[in-house]
Amino acid sequence: MFGSKARENKELLTQMERQLDRIHTALLVRDPGTSLSSDAYEGLRKQVVASARARTQHVAQLAEIDVALRRGASITDLQNLVDGWLRQAGIERIEDPRVPDVWDSVPNSREVEVEIPAYVDTEVRRLVHQGRLRERNVEPEPNQNIAVAEGQPDLASVPAVGGELEVEPRSNEISFPDDAAEDSAESESILDGAPVEGTDAETDADAPKES
Repeated sequence: MFGSKARENKELLTQMERQLDRIHTALLVRDPGTSLSSDAYEGLRKQVVASARARTQHVAQLAEIDVALRRGASITDLQNLVDGWLRQAGIERIEDPRVPDVWDSVPNSREVEVEIPAYVDTEVRRLVHQGRLRERNVEPEPNQNIAVAEGQPDLASVPAVGGELEVEPRSNEISFPDDAAEDSAESESILDGAPVEGTDAETDADAPKES
């Protein structure tokens, strides 16, 4: 009951406000000589002039960007052109995520970055376009465990003694396969029975025997 009555009162107040606005407009038009009427007409004239000036500026900017594109302007040239327009219009580009009340949404993270900058009219301090923030992708720290190259020993797995790496001593003996060992033994037996050049045995054989 009380809810329906409140809605009726709200609708009635809205209708009364509309009627008062119509009466106020009719009085201004009927008697333009009053100070209130002159102020209203002056404000309307300024709005019309400002609208015409804004349209002229907008058309000129369209012509400039069309000329730049037809001349094959680069991305850098277009960015410089737009930056000049923003300065001329008194528009400030906000790229600092710490500036409040200019972002569409703020992520629940300490590490944020600007995805889309915000734009503010510096003359009236009015937000022209909301910016957007996003959570910054923090790269993980590099792993300290260096991958061991193929075919190389893993030094990290070798136990250290006294702060130094314990290296297994290598033997000077050379191991051969079974067949190679037999061939080597036969070669040694042949060499043992054969005379060696320049040795005492060969000298004694060549010397003449005493009669």
